[in-house]
Amino acid sequence: MLQAKSSGGELITLATLTPAELKQLKLEKQTFTCPACGSRVIAKAGTKLIPHFAHHQADTCITSANGESAYHEQGKLLLYQWLKAQQLQVKLEAYLPEIQQRPDILLTVDKKTIAIEYQCARIPPEVIIKRNNGYKRAGITPIWIMGEQLLKRKSTNGFKLDSFLQLFIHQFTSATPPIIYFFCPHATQLINLMDIYSVGNGLAFGLIQIRTLQAIQFPELFHFHNFERQTLWRIWKKEKTRFRIRPIKQFGAELKWHKWLYEKGLHRDFLPTIVHIPVPSQHFMKQPLWRWQSKLVIEVLSPLPLGGTISLNRLNAVLRQVQHPQRIFPLIKHFTNPVTEYMQLLCQLGYFRETTPNQYQKLSPISFFSSVEDAIKADNELTIQFLRKVW
Repeated sequence: MLQAKSSGGELITLATLTPAELKQLKLEKQTFTCPACGSRVIAKAGTKLIPHFAHHQADTCITSANGESAYHEQGKLLLYQWLKAQQLQVKLEAYLPEIQQRPDILLTVDKKTIAIEYQCARIPPEVIIKRNNGYKRAGITPIWIMGEQLLKRKSTNGFKLDSFLQLFIHQFTSATPPIIYFFCPHATQLINLMDIYSVGNGLAFGLIQIRTLQAIQFPELFHFHNFERQTLWRIWKKEKTRFRIRPIKQFGAELKWHKWLYEKGLHRDFLPTIVHIPVPSQHFMKQPLWRWQSKLVIEVLSPLPLGGTISLNRLNAVLRQVQHPQRIFPLIKHFTNPVTEYMQLLCQLGYFRETTPNQYQKLSPISFFSSVEDAIKADNELTIQFLRKVW
């Protein structure tokens, strides 16, 4: 921990003291206690780590996280100092006895209490969910900022989005895009990863904004941006081509999916171009885009005769088992249905129309292909069609 109580009841932050002040503190031989559990703690002020306090036995404290890395401590301190320099009402490692939690930073803005957690290590999802539930009970808004080393970029806009990172997707309103925050204490850079489009199998695309901490103010954390549609569909054009021609994995769920296609007399390369198109709420699905969209198209939408109708309830029933429970997205305030978004796209492309709320009529046949060249050509035409019609 960065703070402890002195024998006089004063909160001391070792990392903010000068070498001379640290030396004087050592000469005074003061005793310090943990603000949460009240037990004695040791002041540690060496040369390798940020000066901090430590329990004699960490597991005796109800807020113990089994130790924090120097990377985490440095980042937490920098974020605290950044907020404090803005004359905000901010506390470092404030203990909340009513929920027995100690957020890294506790902030009050316009009578609203915000807990900022700087998360640098992978811990069980249940721990994250429990902490967020605690903040919810206390009427506190949590904001989680990830250590930059947890961001694994695959390309300019591509990154790895696994089940752990999904826990930290924030979406504050229906009008704002999903966002994940990252901070690098070494470069003092804040990274906003916004307007996230998940593909599946750990791959996603996002609009990445990198700024130095000193260049921004706290309210700017909530200034959001979306992809320009030309940029999004240029990215997806490449992704569609990659999907058509990448080697088939000979193991796991993907092999099982290819066998399912084979049993139906089909092949990935010849699937309709409306399979594997982006929907903003894909992260709510357990399966990659191509798997659940191909299931809907092959089993339900393609066999439906022209003029036939189908309800959203029927479509949801087909995919009920492949949707994540909402509880694993504790930072998302507004939930949308990826199946609804998909059908809205098909309506905009002229394949269906919504006759009544959540009821769709088929207007156009769905074409399969006989060669990968024809499929890629149609995919490219679809991109042009989206740029003209969608949004």
